[in-house]
Amino acid sequence: MFTRSFGYLLMLVMLPFSVSAKDTILWQTYHRPPGTFNFGENKGQGFVQQSLQMIIEQMPDYQHEMPITTLARAIADIKAGKQACHPALYITPEREKEMIFSNASILNANNRVIAKPEKILPFLNNGQVSLEKILQQNSLIFGHVKNRSYGNIIDDIFKRHEHAENIVQVDNIDLNRVFQMIERERVDISIAYPYEIQHYLMKNPQSTGQLAAYAIENIPAYNIGAIACPKNAWGKKLFSKSTLY
Repeated sequence: MFTRSFGYLLMLVMLPFSVSAKDTILWQTYHRPPGTFNFGENKGQGFVQQSLQMIIEQMPDYQHEMPITTLARAIADIKAGKQACHPALYITPEREKEMIFSNASILNANNRVIAKPEKILPFLNNGQVSLEKILQQNSLIFGHVKNRSYGNIIDDIFKRHEHAENIVQVDNIDLNRVFQMIERERVDISIAYPYEIQHYLMKNPQSTGQLAAYAIENIPAYNIGAIACPKNAWGKKLFSKSTLY
């Protein structure tokens, strides 16, 4: 339902294999429409969930559980070596120290700056914004989702400004909260995928015109996500016994 509108699924197949007992994989997901719907009438129909279901169907020798969590908790559990995986994370040098990644599982249009038009106007240049300039000037409050990666280029920009006073860390499950914070002017801007803000505006038509998405200078048009599991014996066994293509 949401695949055509909000993202492109790359077919990812894991060939079944024998194990001595049914291990349990905890697929860490959180409510972040339209990629994942853990509540409401569209529960289980997100495009990330559709991709995950194709993987699960090819792994009958494993038990599969999908606990509802936050991004921060999901990453912490994987780094702690639990039998937990995430179906679609950015590959970053920092994460690769403690996680093992599959080939690409999801292809998305890249992140956008989300803001009220009047707030972002001074930073617009040919329809794009300079994230570096925004963070340098300290005039706008940035709502940053805790532990979320926006891709290596954007992550590197944040590292250069990690102690900036205008960055507010938000620990959330649903991005609706972040968008509402912008509308209520508790923060001025954030970053999200185009499909995330499109879904929010579709469900909240009164916000149309209040929030807009802006391309970020000097980043690729698309990015990819991959399955992430612990970089330990369990995770390595999982990947060594599977074929990803």
